[in-house]
Amino acid sequence: MQQVGWIFRHNLKSLTQSKAKLLMIIGLPILSILIYFLSYGAQSDTSGLKIGLVNQDQGVYTAQLVDWMKDANTQATSVSLKDGNEKLTSGSLDALVILGKGSEKSIAVLDPQHITVKSIQGDTVNNAVKSAVNASLTNMMTMIKASNDGGQSFSKYAKTFDTSKITITQKTTSNQQDVVLMMSMQILGFLCMMLLYAAGNLGELILQEKEDGTFYRLMSTPLSSKVYLLGNALFSLAVVVTEIVICLVAMRFAFGIDPGVSYFALFGILFIFAVMAVLLSLALGFTATSRKSVSGLQMILFTLTSLLSGALIPVAIMPNFMQKLAEFMPQYWVMDAITTLQQNGNLASISLNIAILLGYALLFFCIASYKFTKNARVNSFV
Repeated sequence: MQQVGWIFRHNLKSLTQSKAKLLMIIGLPILSILIYFLSYGAQSDTSGLKIGLVNQDQGVYTAQLVDWMKDANTQATSVSLKDGNEKLTSGSLDALVILGKGSEKSIAVLDPQHITVKSIQGDTVNNAVKSAVNASLTNMMTMIKASNDGGQSFSKYAKTFDTSKITITQKTTSNQQDVVLMMSMQILGFLCMMLLYAAGNLGELILQEKEDGTFYRLMSTPLSSKVYLLGNALFSLAVVVTEIVICLVAMRFAFGIDPGVSYFALFGILFIFAVMAVLLSLALGFTATSRKSVSGLQMILFTLTSLLSGALIPVAIMPNFMQKLAEFMPQYWVMDAITTLQQNGNLASISLNIAILLGYALLFFCIASYKFTKNARVNSFV
């Protein structure tokens, strides 16, 4: 154990001396969240935005539009144009919706005009508010058409719409939750690929130390080759597990993402995948003949399997033959386990997934052990 501890300290010292490697270990899990968080964030609703509503053309339709905007967003308030511009500039408001003169008449003839959205927070906020306004206008024009054709007043249709608000809210909430679950899957899928690359450093490290003679110098000491490999494998696993913890903690506390699964369950699934990734790295390190060859092999293998498995692209949108092919990839069974748990599955329902991941780990362990024992001489080791 002292020898394993020495290898840990040796590798930790090398790691702390490399700012680039430290940045990758800490930054890549955060990057995997940011990529999808910002992407899906652009599709989010306006419920968290402070919106000012300026109605310069009072009428039945514009008043109803203002009411609907307030119902959809508890932070939406009616303001004057002067106050709205001041609050927008000071940051008290995120966006300003202006119903200018002529907007009431234009809505009545089913050609909405003179409606302006202002924001100084960029296209994401601007487009989100415009989408909310357009959604309300679409509902309103549908009711106006119905009232013109059916002989009933617009206010009656609007009242009926308001009474169904609870159902609509529940549906919207469900859709938002689906988006969050999908985003969580994409984040964790990208993380799986990053974990493979992080574990892949182990194979490169072994070959690098063999090429520069460090391995042979270590073998001239009381340190045995088995202890050397065990120490490096455990250190690599510790690094990969650290990345998992950073990602999950950031998802929970920094970004407030609810993946629809217990974070302990997520950690358990990803930990099994991490063990498999380290053993795969060992197998590749023993099989390859040089550091360059193992680096190229890992890049092709990790990226290709991540794409085919559904870790980066949802399996549901793939052709049938690719969906069948995805089942041969370890990442597929990680994603499938998470999906099953999101659908209120339990440990028993993902037992097959766990068994398959452990089977892959055993396969790579056998390959690594075979290549290790086959090379009896130190100078032909790995």
